[in-house]
Amino acid sequence: MADAPPPERSRHALLWTSTTYFGEGLPWSFLHQMGTEFLTAVGASKTTIAATSWLHMAVTFKFLWSPVLDLFGRRRTWLWALQLVLGVGMLGVAALAPSRNLTAFWCAVVPLAIVHATHDIACDGFYLQALDRRGQALYSGTRLGAYRLAMIVGSSILVVVAGRTSWLIGFGLAGVLMILTALVNAVVMPNPPEQHPDQATGGHGGAGRPAAFLETFRSFIAQPHAGSVLAFMLTYKLGDIMMFGMSKPLLRDLGIDTARRGVLNGFGTAASILGVILGGAFVARRGLQRALVPLLYIQNLGIPLYIGMAVWKPGYAGIAAVVLVEQLVSGLGTAGSTVFLMQRCRREFSASHFAMATSVVSLASTISGAVSGPLNERLGHPLFFTVAFLASIPSLILAWFVPKTPLEADSAPA
Repeated sequence: MADAPPPERSRHALLWTSTTYFGEGLPWSFLHQMGTEFLTAVGASKTTIAATSWLHMAVTFKFLWSPVLDLFGRRRTWLWALQLVLGVGMLGVAALAPSRNLTAFWCAVVPLAIVHATHDIACDGFYLQALDRRGQALYSGTRLGAYRLAMIVGSSILVVVAGRTSWLIGFGLAGVLMILTALVNAVVMPNPPEQHPDQATGGHGGAGRPAAFLETFRSFIAQPHAGSVLAFMLTYKLGDIMMFGMSKPLLRDLGIDTARRGVLNGFGTAASILGVILGGAFVARRGLQRALVPLLYIQNLGIPLYIGMAVWKPGYAGIAAVVLVEQLVSGLGTAGSTVFLMQRCRREFSASHFAMATSVVSLASTISGAVSGPLNERLGHPLFFTVAFLASIPSLILAWFVPKTPLEADSAPA
């Protein structure tokens, strides 16, 4: 039987998926990349600099309040309004930066991290609400590419501006850019129909909301094949995150200085953007049933490249080739796994279910990233990257058995 032709791309959908996910990526870069560079520039201790990782805990636990966005208001309004709040918060951090008061800095960025996690819920929920299943696959590369483009803007362009002028200007430009993004999204986003979970469960007003809140969690945990689905969510990034966590120390130990690592970061991110775009197109054309396994294998088979690099210690050209290939295949795998997460969400709980799925992934990533440092110090680079590859094997097995068809029939407009 011939493959169904992929749906045609819409310029309007390309626009709003790009602008909304650029707006999702910029706050992450502001908190984790620009924040780290700021703390380094002002001479903070390594312990203080590393503490920025704890800001990611807001993303890990965002599932706890995710049903609020499904039960109250419109996901569209939540999205652009939270982007405005983020922009104003960034301007607040900019105003504090010249004082170099780290207590004030942390008091500002911690609530900003919570708003950022809440915005993630709204952004992902709206994407699942506004597009049907084939559209979600078709534009998955676009959304991931826009997210990573925002990371380049934050970690490269705005950091360079801050270094050449001041952190008031660097952080301030991020805030202005975020506010402009919010205003654009308020205009360009479509207006899909809303269905709140309390209506779906037969409730009326406030009476149905407590039941719908509990149903949000129950329906996610009780989905068919929940055991294999949750196990796959926990394991599919383990090896990749372990490898990525120690990739920079490996490059440093191979003699790659900060400036050349920065160049590799830029080209590597560009390669990952290309990977997610190609991966999204591949899923849209072939379907997740035939795309998930090969994409996941390609992603994790990039890890042995780092084993080889640690053993043979190539020159800069060889190192650059490994980094670019690994980032490309990582992007391919990310595209496939993201579509998988989307298909495990029920439409009326789209914001909540995707938040729960990404929280499971985030928890596994946080744990694997945390243990990678001590493990690398104990084992050394070659053996550590071998362990990272072994950690990826459970997901390579589970990929054959997890369900690859949508949890529910499609009903949204393309």
